[in-house]
Amino acid sequence: MRGTKILLFLVAGALSLSSYAGVNLKNGNFYISYSDIVGFDLKRTYNSKSTSVGWYGFGWGTVYETKLVPSADGCVVIHEYGAGGKTRFCPKNSVDADAAAKKIVEVMRKKNKLPASSVKPLLKRLKNNAELRHAYAQNFNVKTKIAAGSELYSNQRGIQKVVVQKTGYKRISNDGKEEHFDKAGNLTKVKTKGNYTVELVYNKNKLKSIKDSKGAQVYFDWYSNGKRIKHLWTTGEKKATFKYDGENLVYSKDIQGNEYEYRYDTNHNMVRVVYNPSRKKGEPEDFMKMDYEDKTFFVSEIKDRNGDVTKYKYGSNPKKPNDHYWTEVTKTGFNGKPVTNKYEYEIKTKPDGARYTYRIATKINGIKTETIYSECCGLPLKIARGKHVTNFEYNDDGLLTKKTSTKGDFVQIEYDKKHKKIKKVTNAKGWTKFAYNDQGNLERAVNSAGKAVLLIYNSKEKISKMVDKDKKTKKVRTLSFEYNALDKPEVIKMDKVGQIRVTYDNYGDIKRVESKAGHKMAMQVTQAFQNLLAIVKPAGVNLNM
Repeated sequence: MRGTKILLFLVAGALSLSSYAGVNLKNGNFYISYSDIVGFDLKRTYNSKSTSVGWYGFGWGTVYETKLVPSADGCVVIHEYGAGGKTRFCPKNSVDADAAAKKIVEVMRKKNKLPASSVKPLLKRLKNNAELRHAYAQNFNVKTKIAAGSELYSNQRGIQKVVVQKTGYKRISNDGKEEHFDKAGNLTKVKTKGNYTVELVYNKNKLKSIKDSKGAQVYFDWYSNGKRIKHLWTTGEKKATFKYDGENLVYSKDIQGNEYEYRYDTNHNMVRVVYNPSRKKGEPEDFMKMDYEDKTFFVSEIKDRNGDVTKYKYGSNPKKPNDHYWTEVTKTGFNGKPVTNKYEYEIKTKPDGARYTYRIATKINGIKTETIYSECCGLPLKIARGKHVTNFEYNDDGLLTKKTSTKGDFVQIEYDKKHKKIKKVTNAKGWTKFAYNDQGNLERAVNSAGKAVLLIYNSKEKISKMVDKDKKTKKVRTLSFEYNALDKPEVIKMDKVGQIRVTYDNYGDIKRVESKAGHKMAMQVTQAFQNLLAIVKPAGVNLNM
């Protein structure tokens, strides 16, 4: 039975609708995400610290609202999810922060928005703070023209670059993903490995639908003002529904019938999520409640649906409150007594004014950990926990090449030059080698223990065959995969054992899994997948102790 459950998990993936919530301990931001439809990744996320007003109202954003904004210093900033974090891309040569600051101040003075006495202090602030420069440049529409063909780089969220084109911009991630933006910075197309593409279809500057290369399509129905989404749907008659009070999203119903009510304070901070808004008379309200600090709007307390309370207390170094601060999180432990963990942050500034996290120190369940990060890429250089220290080394691309610990552990990593993917991992247990095809898909993995996996792909870069070998036991398992029109696994065959047939409903949910070979087939397939994961695991080396 366990094998069948694992197999179902591997096949199903993330087909069901879901939601999750949390707090960013660095800035006190409360976030919560929802999926409203099945068969298309269109997750919406609320951030209490966001002041953006998107498709779903104040503070909400989606990956398709990601926007690119040029800055005054020759860099561009991508606003993730519209209402999410910001990723800054700059040329490899140094940024002239001083010239950019002067350009912004000059425009402000022409518009009579700046008294002479404020020029000098503002110039200093702009020169030393890239985020502030970007905000002022955006507010006063100050841009620096970047020539087509120019390339801008970032290591904030992995290795990425932005290529400036005549028609707009293209962001390229290390995994091959491409995001295309028009000249106004609006996202128009996303392309991933296997030439899977997602395109945003507009009608008179209003989003009509989002469609992918598999034929899946999400349709949008907007309220009369054209600013807020009213309905979403894919196939069939079921629709997701949204209602608003002004700029605030106050109600949603996904295509599976799950209803949510959202309540806010006067500053658009979400203070309550109600999970049974259409409850019967006398039925208690099922809710999650959030409280915020009066001045900073940092989350101060969350009461979850089970009644458990988590409290957040914030502090800072009075000498440099913006560069050295901490958060204490208190919740009830297993013994009924309060337990407090502390998270401390120290920020430093790069020569171009961009800020980065230099140090994070935590005290969790009495155990202290300190992590020092690199200036270039925000990656850990050293982690100290108790009496042990782990050190990390990277190449010029910001990829981990060596990890050593006073515990005696070590990892050495070599990379494929073409795709910059892991070619070989060596540690105390032996080695694992990886080979890739021209598209950058893993083609072969073999380790010093005698285990090997061969992967063959179809024209859409989906795995069509997997050969699992064990040199010691001399066992060979061959799995082949057939896919339906939506590229979901439909038939899984194993030589000399049997096959599994998977059927789906109209919304992409697994409807039925059948196999004449029964439990034996499920176990064999599960074991083959587990062997693949065991061999491939070194390719995802963790940046931990």
